Amino acid sequence: MTVATTLGLRFVLGRYHANPWDRAVNEGVSEWPPSPWRILRALVATWHTRWPELPADEVDAVLDALADPPSYRTPLTGTGHTRHYLPDLEHRKAQTGSTDLTLDPFLTIDSNAELLARWEADLTVGQRDTLAKLAELIPYLGRAESACHARLLGPDEDQVPDDAWWRPQQSAAENEKRTWLLALVSPVSRPVLEATTTEVRKSKRTVPPGTRWVTYATGEAPQRARSTTLNSHAGDRESPNALRFAVIGRAPVRLTNGVLVADEAHRVAARLLEKAGIPDARRKEILGTGGAHTGHAHAHWIPVAGRDEWVGTVRYLVVFVRSGLEPAEIGALLSLQRLSGKRGGEDGYEVRGFPEQRMLFQAAGQMRAVAPELTAHPPVTRWRSVTPYLPIRHRHRNRETMEEFLATDVAVELRNRGLPDPVLVTPSEPTAGKTNLFRRYRLSNGESLRDARPGVGIRLELTRPIEGPLLLGQLSHFGFGVFAPEI
Repeated sequence: MTVATTLGLRFVLGRYHANPWDRAVNEGVSEWPPSPWRILRALVATWHTRWPELPADEVDAVLDALADPPSYRTPLTGTGHTRHYLPDLEHRKAQTGSTDLTLDPFLTIDSNAELLARWEADLTVGQRDTLAKLAELIPYLGRAESACHARLLGPDEDQVPDDAWWRPQQSAAENEKRTWLLALVSPVSRPVLEATTTEVRKSKRTVPPGTRWVTYATGEAPQRARSTTLNSHAGDRESPNALRFAVIGRAPVRLTNGVLVADEAHRVAARLLEKAGIPDARRKEILGTGGAHTGHAHAHWIPVAGRDEWVGTVRYLVVFVRSGLEPAEIGALLSLQRLSGKRGGEDGYEVRGFPEQRMLFQAAGQMRAVAPELTAHPPVTRWRSVTPYLPIRHRHRNRETMEEFLATDVAVELRNRGLPDPVLVTPSEPTAGKTNLFRRYRLSNGESLRDARPGVGIRLELTRPIEGPLLLGQLSHFGFGVFAPEI
């Protein structure tokens, strides 16, 4: 009978500070649960600083036994941050200004609550003794402010993971919450855990060698109430996740200016949801404040040309919210009746390329029925960008070819959405027209031409078929990086 190995950790100061490997500090995101890479790295650091007389081969044996990613039972947490204004290179002593705002995000945790990390690993008696002693000596996990008490649970305390645990898996169901954690590749190489972040960056790597990203999912996310769809499929009882509007005006908006329609719809919708009394937390969930960290579950505003007419003018606007919409939320969004580039009142100006448009509601339901041109039935592996894909990373031309750059960039975007890895990524002109013809910056958040992102068309093949929709890259919530199936 296999005996699992479980570590319990309590954060005695009630705080957990840890920045995910692939996120900037100022994004305000905390790594939760602690990644397998972070836990094993803490064991190695504790050995070096607090138990250096322990033979290295005994440490290596424990690390290798814990190579496979664990499951986690996490306590309830809250979020918080502090703000610090640090002097930059222009700052001068005894002068004000020239400071940069830095955020320090953290999670708040009951100091008596215990985080469990459980490996399906049967350690020998000697390995368990070594791990138990190393765990006792761990002073903190993450930043030094994350003081913790760690212990090795006995066999009689073992708990079998259920749906409330974070468990490693290839993909997550739509009603599950998911995240991505950095883990080690087996067999574990101790030098990988000993390498500093500076050394990794100097080697021109985005992640440490010998590591991999693992998808984790949990069923602990509250289940949203199901409601009847508003489309014509009488047997469909899933919550609607898409709305479709016809876009009609005396002068049309070209699809190359579609970001203006999407951005204005997003801005007006924020006001309509607030007016309808939708709670602030839910409004943020729909409108989006967390980007990749939320799995991109918030609304996508997708301008669409006429059927069989990808190149042309904006004929429709599809609003897609992966997590689904409630009747009150749909009612608020149905008040989207007019959009305009008019700014500054009667004596103001009209944004070039964005004349007033009327929004006529057409359908609500599941995306596959509301916008069939953006989905595939049956699912397919090959997809082609309709609108330009705007990369999330900056390309270092002397370090990587365009194909290598796109492959890495697209892989990250797919992972952030819990989608399968790419087999092939090749540049290809987007079907809606040349990239440089598209307006590639928003209006409502004060962007201008200098903020326009570079773009490229892409043909993409995935490791397994998906139904779609497939929406990737910068501004993918505003009509860019829209892919259509190649059937």
